[in-house]
Amino acid sequence: MSKLPVSVGLKAIDKPGAPAVRESNGPAPLAVSMKAHTLVQRQAARMVHNSVLSAGLASRLGDPQVWSEWLQLQAAVMQRLHQQNLDWRQGCAILAEDYALIRHANTMSKMAEKQGNFFSQWMLLLTDQATSLLELMENIHVDYGYWASQKVAIEAE
Repeated sequence: MSKLPVSVGLKAIDKPGAPAVRESNGPAPLAVSMKAHTLVQRQAARMVHNSVLSAGLASRLGDPQVWSEWLQLQAAVMQRLHQQNLDWRQGCAILAEDYALIRHANTMSKMAEKQGNFFSQWMLLLTDQATSLLELMENIHVDYGYWASQKVAIEAE
């Protein structure tokens, strides 16, 4: 049995208890591709917008308050990355312990079950790490955009 905090099982990706709702934008693979394309476009637009804001901040490079706040943003990002690294290392250590327990299986069915659980937990750890990195990236873009827009607005006044 794994020591990871989340058990892996088959579940709907919709909200728990809510019936699955399907959008009819064509076949499912096409709808997923279209959604991914929309999300990538939104992220690219946010990056372009933040680039324009950064150019607008160029005249405030000598402002110590701007530098101080920018460094605080950087420190927050580094703190999140550090925590994610700790979570990754802890997850890998737990998985290493779980993997060592596979040899204690006394039947083929138990070995298959333990191996399947191990690979499910590995995929869960990878998925959690990727999701956390993407959330951090999105938060950085949104937070930076908000902060930079506030600083550019102050300069315009």
